[in-house]
Amino acid sequence: MILVVNCDPDNRKMKIINNSSSGIYYNDSYMYPDTTLRIDDNPSSLSRLLLSPGETVSNPRRGSWEGVFENIDTLMIFIFDEATVKTVPWDTIRKNYMILKRYDLSYEDLVKMEWRVVYP
Repeated sequence: MILVVNCDPDNRKMKIINNSSSGIYYNDSYMYPDTTLRIDDNPSSLSRLLLSPGETVSNPRRGSWEGVFENIDTLMIFIFDEATVKTVPWDTIRKNYMILKRYDLSYEDLVKMEWRVVYP
């Protein structure tokens, strides 16, 4: 018996690109317009969220990204400095909003960007 698994081919189409000379962490959030950094948003606990200088990674999702935007209108992507995340307590980062950049992206934005989020 052959089992065929249907995988959504689009679930890895979003790419995060680090064009800086420093390591960065990224994290995404569906909570817009609440731009608060949450306790459980700490990216250091997931090494897959770390990008070396010049690195490109997929930001995977189960199911399609189109499906994500059926329930939200804006996806936020937070960019953090690697050294900051590794040396500063997460509570301090949250309190002082120590991000390098926040992208507020609609589905249309991502299509225009060809699903590539480039920092800086």
